[in-house]
Amino acid sequence: MLAQPVIKFDTLEYDFGEVRELGGIVQYRFVYQNTGDKPLIINTVHTSCGCTSPAWSKEPVLPSKSGYIDVSFDPRDRPGAFTKSIVVDCNATEKSITLYITGNVMPRPEPLSSSYPYEMMDLRLKATTVNFGKVIAGQSASKEIEVINPSKANIVISPYTQNMPPCMQITAKPSILKPGEKGVIKCVLNTAKLDEYDMIQFDAPILINESANYDLHVKAIVYEQFTEKDKKNAPIMTIDGAAFTDFGEIPAGEVRICRINYKNTGSSPLKIRAIRNACDCISVRTDTPEVAPGESGSITVVFNSEGRSGKQERYLTIITNSAVSQQVMYKVKGNVVK
Repeated sequence: MLAQPVIKFDTLEYDFGEVRELGGIVQYRFVYQNTGDKPLIINTVHTSCGCTSPAWSKEPVLPSKSGYIDVSFDPRDRPGAFTKSIVVDCNATEKSITLYITGNVMPRPEPLSSSYPYEMMDLRLKATTVNFGKVIAGQSASKEIEVINPSKANIVISPYTQNMPPCMQITAKPSILKPGEKGVIKCVLNTAKLDEYDMIQFDAPILINESANYDLHVKAIVYEQFTEKDKKNAPIMTIDGAAFTDFGEIPAGEVRICRINYKNTGSSPLKIRAIRNACDCISVRTDTPEVAPGESGSITVVFNSEGRSGKQERYLTIITNSAVSQQVMYKVKGNVVK
């Protein structure tokens, strides 16, 4: 039988366990023995990732002697569980052996400016916008904003009741935030006290340390929920003629006005709740906000071509109290020429 080296490792895998991301490079030494009868030579060691660096015994390892392969792992910017492979090529009977290192990198603590990016004096907040999403008309909804006091003094948080909209209630828990303490600002929107529908936006003022006035920005979509009975007794908005106005050619800078004439062909009073419009070139006025069954109403639409050129198409969404025609679309178009 020919003489040959044989490589035998104490272990083929090492688990570092939990490693801190900013704790620096960690290292483990894999020890092996040449159990053959000829010198053992490590030719190359390859790793599966640039974060893992190997070093090994460069001199031939004689029979019954030991060698090593040091493996270093850099956890920086690599949070989470990891498994890295190290392939060892040598002149032994088993030409290629794969070693593994595993572990879990614990993420670095996020800076306060990342977790709480907004400031009101010394108070830091996770948000300054309170988005309630869709809320059924007549019902209430609540949201909380997480806050923290990173300063060395108490911070008092309170609503600025003098300018607070009646539909909004704000409370801080706790109202006096101690140094290093976390809390929440609880915001409650009561749409029963809000005579608006569809997309609503307003500012809710709060006081910091009973003197500095800051605003929370409130958003919501208030909509009506209808029953089967509502559908049977619903008002119906029926637009006279086509559901669009074509102004044709409009000299740049000029204003065009049209009137949307409609009739309530349903069996209960029709109310215009809101008119949604995505362009500041359009302004609208509801001439008759409530129309009895069988009666007619109108909406005045003003298009200002200033700053516009070429073909223009703008859509209005008319929101009503109808269970069968709650949203009615109307298009305004024209060609702005110089």
